[in-house]
Amino acid sequence: MHLLHCSPILKTTETRVPPWMQGAFQRRCISFADGYSDIDTRVFWLQSDNLTIDLRLPRLTEQLQTVPEDYAIPATLAQRADYEGWYAHAQWQNQQLSWHDGCAYQLHNRWPEPALLQRIGNCMVEFAPSGAYVEDWRLLNNNSGPLIGLELESERDLDSGEHRPRQGALIICGDYAGLVIDRAQPVQTTAPVQAQHSTEPLLCDVIADPSLTAEQRHRLMDFETSIGVGNSQQGYRVVHALNSERCGEPLIDLSGFMDSDEADIVLQQTRHDGRNIERRFRIDSWYPQFDFSAATPCSTDAIEWMRKEEPTLARYKQILI
Repeated sequence: MHLLHCSPILKTTETRVPPWMQGAFQRRCISFADGYSDIDTRVFWLQSDNLTIDLRLPRLTEQLQTVPEDYAIPATLAQRADYEGWYAHAQWQNQQLSWHDGCAYQLHNRWPEPALLQRIGNCMVEFAPSGAYVEDWRLLNNNSGPLIGLELESERDLDSGEHRPRQGALIICGDYAGLVIDRAQPVQTTAPVQAQHSTEPLLCDVIADPSLTAEQRHRLMDFETSIGVGNSQQGYRVVHALNSERCGEPLIDLSGFMDSDEADIVLQQTRHDGRNIERRFRIDSWYPQFDFSAATPCSTDAIEWMRKEEPTLARYKQILI
C-alpha cells in the first residue's frame, strides 16, 4: 500500500510546534557575534509537529564525492566526518524551540542552545539566546501538500525473524522530503574527548584512530541523512545527502506501508541491503493536505501602510530563498 493510502489510528494530541514553523526550510545566512557570516554552507531543516530533520553540507563543489574502498584514514575521511545530519524531537516552550533525543551523525551536540524564532513572510529568523549567532531561514514550500512525520522505532528481518531497535525519521513536506537512518550498530570507541564542554569524542578524532579497521570506519560513516525533491505520488529523488552517491536515487520507497492495530503506528515491508525487512514507524504528524503559505499575518495598520507606500516598498520586491 502507498503511504498516503494508509488510514492509521491516531491519538488526539496538541501540536507543540506552531504551524508557521512547519515545512521545509533552507538557511540563507548565519551571522556570528564576531562580525563574520556564512552564506555558502548548505543547510536544510524539515519540521513536522514534533520532529526535526537537519542536514549541513559544504559547497557542492567541495563535498566528497566518493569514499576510498579501503576506508583509509586521511583527509578524505576527515572531511566527510565533519558533515552534519540528524533528527530530534522538537519542543516549543516559552517561545523557544529546543531539541532532545533522536540520533545524529556527529557524536557530540554541536548546537546545544535552544532557538528564539520569529517568522515574517517566508523568512524565519533564529536567534541564539547567548547572542553567538543569528540565522536567516527561508521556506522552500510555496503551495499546499502533505505534511507527514514518521519516527522509525524498530526493524524486523522478515526472513530470520530477528527484531532490533532502530532509529530514524521520515518527514514529507509537500515537494520536499527528508530521511534519517541511524547506524546499524552503536558507536564504540576509546578515542579521547577533545571538544570543550563535551562528554563525547569528536567523530573526526574517532575516524582518525589508527587502530580502527576498515569495517569499523565503514560502520561509523554508515549514517543516512538525505533530502529529496518530488511529490508524494511519484516519490522523491535525493538532491542533497551526507553520502553524495545517494544523489539522484529514490529517497525511500513509499509503497509497502500498512496500517497497524496500534494507535499512531504504521508498518512498512520493504527490501534493504538484500534483506526483506519490516519497519515500525511512530506517527508524529499526518496531514494529507497542509497549507505551506509563504505569507504570515500582520496588523490592519501594517497592511494599510504597505498599500500606501507600495510605490517605494514594492519597487524591487521579490521572493528570496
